[in-house]
Amino acid sequence: MAAYAAIVCLVQTLNPDQFPIDLRNPEIESLYRKLLTLRSTLEKITPITKNIRQQVNVLDGNIRDAVYKAQDEIESFIIKRTLSSESFLQEINADIDPLAEEAEKFAGSIKEGPQAQDLPPEYAETIKKDARTKKKRIVGQEEDFKSLKKEIEKLDGQREVLPIIGLPGSGKTTLARSLYEDSSITDEFEIHGWVTVTQEYQVGEIFAKLFHSLETKDQKAGEKDFQGRNDKLQDAVYQSLLKKKYLIVVDDMWDEGVWDRVKKSFPDDKNGSRIVLTTRSKTIAEYAKSSDFLHQMKPLSEEHSWELLGLTVFGEEPCPTHLKDLGWAISKNCRGLPLSLTVIGGLLSQENKTEEYWKSIEADTNDAAAKGDESYLEILYLSYNHLPGRLKGCFLYMGAFPEDSEIPITKLIQLWVAEGFLKPPPPLLRSVEQLADYYLEELIDRNLLHIRKYTSNNQTKACGMHDSLRDLSVKECGKELFFHSRRRYVQEPQEDTNIQRRVSVHRNILMCMEEVHNSVKEITSARTLLYAGAHHHHPIPYCLTFDLLRVLDAFTVYFIEFPNEILKLIHLRFLSFTYNGKLPSALSNLDKLQVLMVRRHPKIIFLGTSILPDEIWGLKHLRHLLFTESDLPKIPAVRNTLLFANLQTLTNVSAASCTQEVLQNMPNLTKLAMWTEEPATIGLYLNEVEKLESFKFTVLNPIPKKKVDFQPRLYFPRTLRKLRLSGCSLPWEDMSIIAKLPLLEVLKLREIAFEGDEWIPEKKEFRELKFLLLEYLDLKGWDADHTHYPKLQRLILRHCYELVDIPEKFDLLGCLELIELVDCSPDAVEAAEEMKKKLKKSGNTLLKIQTYSSWK
Repeated sequence: MAAYAAIVCLVQTLNPDQFPIDLRNPEIESLYRKLLTLRSTLEKITPITKNIRQQVNVLDGNIRDAVYKAQDEIESFIIKRTLSSESFLQEINADIDPLAEEAEKFAGSIKEGPQAQDLPPEYAETIKKDARTKKKRIVGQEEDFKSLKKEIEKLDGQREVLPIIGLPGSGKTTLARSLYEDSSITDEFEIHGWVTVTQEYQVGEIFAKLFHSLETKDQKAGEKDFQGRNDKLQDAVYQSLLKKKYLIVVDDMWDEGVWDRVKKSFPDDKNGSRIVLTTRSKTIAEYAKSSDFLHQMKPLSEEHSWELLGLTVFGEEPCPTHLKDLGWAISKNCRGLPLSLTVIGGLLSQENKTEEYWKSIEADTNDAAAKGDESYLEILYLSYNHLPGRLKGCFLYMGAFPEDSEIPITKLIQLWVAEGFLKPPPPLLRSVEQLADYYLEELIDRNLLHIRKYTSNNQTKACGMHDSLRDLSVKECGKELFFHSRRRYVQEPQEDTNIQRRVSVHRNILMCMEEVHNSVKEITSARTLLYAGAHHHHPIPYCLTFDLLRVLDAFTVYFIEFPNEILKLIHLRFLSFTYNGKLPSALSNLDKLQVLMVRRHPKIIFLGTSILPDEIWGLKHLRHLLFTESDLPKIPAVRNTLLFANLQTLTNVSAASCTQEVLQNMPNLTKLAMWTEEPATIGLYLNEVEKLESFKFTVLNPIPKKKVDFQPRLYFPRTLRKLRLSGCSLPWEDMSIIAKLPLLEVLKLREIAFEGDEWIPEKKEFRELKFLLLEYLDLKGWDADHTHYPKLQRLILRHCYELVDIPEKFDLLGCLELIELVDCSPDAVEAAEEMKKKLKKSGNTLLKIQTYSSWK
């Protein structure tokens, strides 16, 4: 089902606005028009009913192969300025014609109904809903929860291993997570942590993840850094748990040998520690258990199955009467598996809620149920087959990432855009990134992706994929020649590996192995090379023999010298890598580049110099420019147009570089991060970037009592949603400028961003603020109450050693979900604890108050 993505990509290449003028000819223009028509036709062939699915799949494969062939020839033509044969384009047009006719026949045979829209009208609303509203209520696990909780809380001194076993998608991880996130359970333990193992495990990574997940009453997870060699991580975990009562969840264990190694990091001090272990394998569960207890996940009852399906499709709204019987039958066909129910529910929630459509889904799920324990796979495939073409490429792309990956949304969207399989955005949107964001949210709403992390203002920050869905994606990627993933040194050979369109390397070190390196080099048709492994701080052999590469994500790969091969990759749209030198001037050859990310390791800042060449200003298609702290090169004196008219993101650039003239050439900038070495007079010309939504300003070496003097004045665009200031030493009186920003949702103040004893906010300010962070401030008094921040959801106070109190009426803020204090003054902690007692007494369970104090 990769034909649609291939067509969209080639249409972009052939677009008259993109295609080289001197290479245009009638055959190119004819092919462009035919592909536009074929794209529209394929959009009509949905949903694909079962009676024509096999024929449509064959047609899809034939179209894909023809388009891939055309893409190879045309993109080689752009590089070499010559075709392999004079008649090639006529041949391609001739190949496309019968395929387009066949597609038209299928489109005509499908009964017309409401077509899925690229963008529903409601998406045009100014403010998106909080992603946290997508959290699903857990159904049917009440008895499972009680059983496990009873074992966890049992009053004995033994260290117990409590296995949970069940089929894929039976809710093992969901149950473990609900136990782990229940404060009435974790409060009984001195320390707790979580680690997911997966089939693609590396023992060192398991201990690293576990170490960084450990949390105590005094220390948040992730706050403690490990100092030492990776081979000492196991001992670091052991020492962290020693003599403490701990709760550890080991999720998705696959191997007895791995369990033996991991178990050695869990001391047995006979103090009632608990290890919850989830696995599909009864053999592993029996091997790991420490008593007779072993929890087997059971299918949901028919009543709970229908409840979960209804909740997924309709939320809290009732199911229409004419769909109830069909809905009950569909839920029954899912055989009580929560994953099957939520995925099929996600499908039904996004498609036509007609009796005819639900009958077709009931028939398909009934056939799937006949497959027994493998029925869940059929249902996952059913949901995939019903995806509109515009989403299939996005779904398949997820198979490129390692199992249990936490994938940053911003980068994922940039990759999708660079790949070129997204149509141009409709007029409602200002950028293709917004369209990609909508597609992502749709995959989440269909329960094909899940949210792994939230931003400060409760939008999606990182996503992941259930391993069963990922397995489906990986399998389809191979069949569709969409992605080849090199996961380990020895792995089963994949059919047609040498003609795959994209390559993903899951462990960077694999490229040091000659056999792996050579096998990857042979995939000459690759358009993408992703290094998806962890950062590798030593040079490794790289593979840049792909002339047609569009995406090179080598952010976790360290280059000692800049690879000149990169400069020949004229089709590159996305480029990221780690390199400590200055970039060559010939980088300007990559005139299609949209994303450039350069990391330095170790992080070194050279004041007054730029790692970028002067020629960087010639990259007119650049949309996102991210690098370790540096200057911009001097802007050209002579220019006819805006230099960076498409630039949306510019991070870690020196304030001295951001002159008024520079920002005037970036009218579409939405995200900007600036820095200065120490407090000084700084030109701040944010009035030139009136679309700015996120701004960060950092003083690297702040000096108490010495403020940053922003000239000509302190000003922020009214479009700003996120503001981060650090080291500025501004007076609290200047806060009124920030407080009046009408859309501001996130405010982070770090390292004496503001100085002074007292903050007295005014009424009717911060009307949209959701997240407030105060860190390393000298603030003593804060004269505020629940009327000042009406929409505040999270308040984080860190290292505010002089703050004597927190506003006592903050518990009356209806939206407030969390107050968190990390190493604040004893007076502030005492005030927080008093508020916690008051909440408990009043029965308020919506507001959570957490305090972490190393001085306790």
